[in-house]
Amino acid sequence: MDCRDGGCSTAAVMFGVPGIAVLSAGEVGGELHLLVETTDRVDGCRWCGVVAAAHRRREHLLRDAPFGHRPVVLMWRKRVFRCDEAACPVTTFFEEHPLAAARAALTARAISWATDALTCDDTTVSALARRLGMGWHTLWRAVRVEAARRVAQPGRLHGVVALGVDEHVWRPGRYGADRDVTVMVDLTRGADGRLRSRLLDVVPGRSGTAYKTWLDTQTPQFRVGVKHAALDPFRGYANALRDSLGDAVAVLDAFHVVKLGTQVVDEVRRRVQQDTLHRRGHRDDPLYKIRGLLRHGVENLSPRHVVRLDAGLTAGDPSWEGHRGLAVLPATPLDLPRPEPRRRTAAGRAGDRQPAQLPDHRSRPPRADPAGLAAADPGLLPHPRGQQRRHRSDL
Repeated sequence: MDCRDGGCSTAAVMFGVPGIAVLSAGEVGGELHLLVETTDRVDGCRWCGVVAAAHRRREHLLRDAPFGHRPVVLMWRKRVFRCDEAACPVTTFFEEHPLAAARAALTARAISWATDALTCDDTTVSALARRLGMGWHTLWRAVRVEAARRVAQPGRLHGVVALGVDEHVWRPGRYGADRDVTVMVDLTRGADGRLRSRLLDVVPGRSGTAYKTWLDTQTPQFRVGVKHAALDPFRGYANALRDSLGDAVAVLDAFHVVKLGTQVVDEVRRRVQQDTLHRRGHRDDPLYKIRGLLRHGVENLSPRHVVRLDAGLTAGDPSWEGHRGLAVLPATPLDLPRPEPRRRTAAGRAGDRQPAQLPDHRSRPPRADPAGLAAADPGLLPHPRGQQRRHRSDL
């Protein structure tokens, strides 16, 4: 393919910039090599503005976005111009073109492709570097500049109606940096009603102060536009919403609602187990046999499950504490909006109301008195030598 004269429209569409001519193409070592040059023949001096003369060409190697499964290498025959003005301090200079920045290792299209992949796809810099056939640090240097430019755009946070927040801990790395971060996510539903979560920002620190500082740095239009704010049961995040997003309705994350409900049921079951049998659960214990059914939602229980559940609670829970703890669950999953089949969302809306206050652990019934247990069964608490100590929980 030779399209020197006037450029090539196919190459302009391929690279996204005009004035590019593809001189030759071939495969070398599993990579696609393209020899290209620009069609501009006249350029002015960057210093004095005088029309410069063509001096020579130099090949500039660039990595482009992959073509199928093959990495792409561009050999750009870059023009070198000469300024003949005697008073100009510049002797020669390279041409400039939107294809790639000066001294760049990647084309503008490759940088945009990698940044889009990191934004929208579940991928890593290492995976993209392998596809491009280059090193991690070389790719990240270019992507970091483009990502910072996109983050600085004022319209990036436009249209956020539902805001979500959660904490995250990075896995240990080479450097002893703070691995705790606070993550902000856009939970606004699209026109079709489906949830498409979008990562907005990640800030160091896992505290309400970090969240409040991020909210305060946003524009007033953004804070006014947020109508619902999802959060996990952490008082620091709730305080940040109260101070910076007072008009937004705070809702508890659906995952944590269900998790807290099942946690209460498990704690009640363990306490009843210790109070009645004075030990952790065994295989044939009534409550231990139905521990899985206790975590099920009422809508997921079959008639056979209901019979097993009633029999286990009747035999293992004479004080009916488990029945009262189980009453927490039916209202929890059923009040949440039902997700579409085969789709699960990271956070859901629990209703237009403030999240309920979490129960205080100090208000729970106390555990059995160890002295009373020792009096009832003297051989229970002392630990005989040569035997493994008993576990306190039945997980």
